[in-house]
Amino acid sequence: MNFKFLLLIVTAAAAVFVFLSFKSGCGLDSRAAVKELIDNGALVVDVRTPEEYAAGHYENSVNIPLGELESKIDLFGSKDNNIVVYCRTGNRSEKAKIILERYGFKNVTNGGGLKDMQF
Repeated sequence: MNFKFLLLIVTAAAAVFVFLSFKSGCGLDSRAAVKELIDNGALVVDVRTPEEYAAGHYENSVNIPLGELESKIDLFGSKDNNIVVYCRTGNRSEKAKIILERYGFKNVTNGGGLKDMQF
């Protein structure tokens, strides 16, 4: 097999993989599902820094920075509560979702970035 052809195939496969990874949005859940959860009383948690939160945040959200999440785990209440976490881009909120699930929370949703939370 021609080396250039093989290299082309591998490069194309890598490009498709990267595209699909970004398209999935870091595990973000659908906007409609997030809005429905919030409308039905989910706890909305902003995991950005206090400075970022002060500059603008989703209405009725609480600020628990990612670095303080584990030390404030008792603030989340029942492990069956619906929780929506968000940050600036969706990356920190995905980490927060993983941490909360590791602590046994069953209904954690990554709301993505603040711009994604505009319904």
